[in-house]
Amino acid sequence: MKIRLEIDGKNAGSLSYKGPDSAELAVTYLNSIEADEVQIYLVRDDGTKAFAEFSGEFWSMSATKFILSASKNKQAPELSTSSDEFHQESLTLKERLEMFLRFEYPRVWFTSLDVKRQYERVYGKINLSTVSTYLARMYRDNILERKGNHNQREYRFKDETNPLMNMEYASEK
Repeated sequence: MKIRLEIDGKNAGSLSYKGPDSAELAVTYLNSIEADEVQIYLVRDDGTKAFAEFSGEFWSMSATKFILSASKNKQAPELSTSSDEFHQESLTLKERLEMFLRFEYPRVWFTSLDVKRQYERVYGKINLSTVSTYLARMYRDNILERKGNHNQREYRFKDETNPLMNMEYASEK
């Protein structure tokens, strides 16, 4: 596998990894730096390509998840040649939203509007009513807990023992 990192900000530069340990090496490096934005280009041994761009408060956790899932997933998302959009056509909107939430908001309370804004930065347009509907369904399915009245509702994941939520700790060892 080949991974190229393009980093903007404090540790600006470009870095490439190649070989079977490339995913772990890239994750370890990303978790050790400060950056404003990171672009990740990944090419699996079978020729499958993936691209993602991360910025914001939780970019490191999202980038870690992207690298690890793309390196282990048999059908990694493909790099779009017409634009720099990240596609995950194999996932439903509900699955993509739940995965997104697990890595963007693992142990914090969040609102529908928080999710809408961050989701649009990563994937593109989504209606607030769609986000609210899926959050309500995840609450009903006992995935999320919630607090507050209808106008000030916040959600958080119930399952704090999920190993994916503790990924940043695993890379520190």
